Amino acid sequence: MSTTKNKREQKKQLGQFLTPPDVATKILDKLTIDVDSVVLEPSFGNGSFIYAYISKLAQKGIDINNWAEKHLYGCELDESMFNEFKSAWKYGTLPDNFFLGDFFRYKMSSFSRQKYFSSVEGCFDLIIGNPPFGGTIDAAIQDELDSIFGLRNGQKIKKETYAFFIVKCLDLLKTGGKLVFICSDTLLSINTMAGLRRYLMDTCEVVVDRLPGEFYETKQPMVVLTLTKGGHGLAVFGEKKDVDIVNKTANSSWMINHECARYFSGDVLGNYMVATSGMTVGKNEYFLRKLQNNNIVEPYKIEIVQRKITLERELEKARLGKIGEAKIAKIKQMEKDGLTEKAVAVEKLVVPVKIKYPCTDYAPYNKATNQIIYSPTAWVIYWRNDGEAVYAYKKSGPWYLHGVGGKPFFKKEGLTWQLISSRLNMRYLPAGYILDSGAPCAFLREGVAKDELYFIMGWCLTKSCNTILKTVINHTRNIQSKDFERLPYPVWVSRENKKAVIKNVKHMIDEAIKGKIYTYQSKEIQELEKYFSCADEDVKQGKSFKQCSFNF
Repeated sequence: MSTTKNKREQKKQLGQFLTPPDVATKILDKLTIDVDSVVLEPSFGNGSFIYAYISKLAQKGIDINNWAEKHLYGCELDESMFNEFKSAWKYGTLPDNFFLGDFFRYKMSSFSRQKYFSSVEGCFDLIIGNPPFGGTIDAAIQDELDSIFGLRNGQKIKKETYAFFIVKCLDLLKTGGKLVFICSDTLLSINTMAGLRRYLMDTCEVVVDRLPGEFYETKQPMVVLTLTKGGHGLAVFGEKKDVDIVNKTANSSWMINHECARYFSGDVLGNYMVATSGMTVGKNEYFLRKLQNNNIVEPYKIEIVQRKITLERELEKARLGKIGEAKIAKIKQMEKDGLTEKAVAVEKLVVPVKIKYPCTDYAPYNKATNQIIYSPTAWVIYWRNDGEAVYAYKKSGPWYLHGVGGKPFFKKEGLTWQLISSRLNMRYLPAGYILDSGAPCAFLREGVAKDELYFIMGWCLTKSCNTILKTVINHTRNIQSKDFERLPYPVWVSRENKKAVIKNVKHMIDEAIKGKIYTYQSKEIQELEKYFSCADEDVKQGKSFKQCSFNF
């Protein structure tokens, strides 16, 4: 995890969003409360779920103190929340079954047959709760946890707190037992959770419901996930899903429906274009400049210097502050030999220098914008000697800066869009740009005809394409580079219509470069829809788009 993430405020650090008591009660209202069930809440906070469950048992006349000692288990990492829960306990002495500490280290002493970290197979009938979302996993155990929970049934499980909570809890669940969790709705479609979705479909009956109420501590949409271990089937928001149709999508999206499924029987955009993110500069203030009337106001003097290599500095830059023994020995020898590396010296100028653009020391930089079709250069990056200072700054910085995203595509012609947006704001990217991480890009694969760029651009500007993207591929506000590649390629469009799209898109680009501004209300954009529509009769007959009557 990055240094920034590790220094977040405690609630974000823990991924902690407390469940409102009324929400917990409404979720439990739909469950059968069995007094013989052994129950776990692996991240109980101040006890919303536990107290709601106990309340239902108390209504049955159950002696809560005796019942809890044999049937109720819990874990909480936040000491203040644990103490708040403990203070509210009114059923005698709090049982030893409630553990203050990290659930990933939790063994449940009464059941433990395995060592530290290990999941104990088949202990619980019901696991309920609201696992942390976006929390920071203890750096000391990240890699070990990844080796335990990061691969299941051949599927890669993202190293994310709620994903690992789900996997560990399934290990703890008896066959036929239920897991009922509040989860981020990112579970439904984003590609990084595809492995988890496939694993859950392979091992459980999966039901996803809307959250019965609201959270007050986050605007992140949440859902209720119910898993029955050993069962089969998938239902999302009351709609039964065909797993074969789900698996037609590269990301095994739970948001697929029969209307959208027909699009996924042919090629995808990734067969024609390769998409990539750009680079993270490391410190935009040093290298990025916003153009002001075709002028650059340069506030810094930037120079390349040689800096001695030291073990102390390398440890500061390393992931989790760790370096292998062999590399440590190598660095010590380099330090002993007085070897140096390139670094950047940045000096603030007393009076900034005004530079006329274009200038060979600066290259256009592809910052995100919500404009479509084309956007004139608004930002530039200091790029003297082909980016020597930027590369040196990144290489001499923390480990997560070293990679240069999209470097093979720098200065190439392609397409680009905003990373964070409610729709795919596609625009033409002329040759010459350095790529930013906030504006993913796509470039034609070798051997693909140049006109495909304009045809694909036209498709991406349609409502139909955006509906598929935001329904099936990734329903969140993120539009990653690989989301673009997973979009269906319009194999159903006739040759005549394809030529018309290419001609119209080229014309719009030319006009936009001259200064014309296009919006989604522009006649030229709206007319694109007719070229990409599929005949209703073909749809009714259940034909794939490759079989549509006007396919070429």
